[in-house]
Amino acid sequence: MARRSSSSISRVERNMIEKNRRKHMKDLIANLASIISLQPSKMSMPKILDQARSYIMQLQKNHEESLKRRKALLEGGDDQKRSNSAPESSSSSSRMLPIMNITSSDSALEVNLICGLTNRNFKLSEIISVLEEEGAEVIDATQVNAGDRVIYIIKCQVYKCSVSFSV
Repeated sequence: MARRSSSSISRVERNMIEKNRRKHMKDLIANLASIISLQPSKMSMPKILDQARSYIMQLQKNHEESLKRRKALLEGGDDQKRSNSAPESSSSSSRMLPIMNITSSDSALEVNLICGLTNRNFKLSEIISVLEEEGAEVIDATQVNAGDRVIYIIKCQVYKCSVSFSV
């Protein structure tokens, strides 16, 4: 009889553990549903998980497309430079293509961008976003107007080593 009482205590404990696990899963699913703007009370758990998977895949696709656009934007300057090999006159210097200079040390990164006043083929916020997504924290960003040119100096602290540049 002692054996039955110990197994029934064990069974009660197992039931409580399982009940807590189910409640925890239900809370996690409700939290997931709220993140992706669903009403969990109106959907089954598999449907919520399927919607979350679709949502994550769409986010990933949007992120990849954004990175491709940024890469094309950054690489586009080099292609345009090669095709526009005619010397610039002083009146066309305000339409100059951006020039980027990157220097780095162990955990610091400095990006210098030079462009004309009227022709900026990039948004500074996008470049800062790319740097931050790649593991660099922007410490300082300075804009200097030098005649018909704008110079941006971005200083970063690198925390993870995923930032790579090829020349």
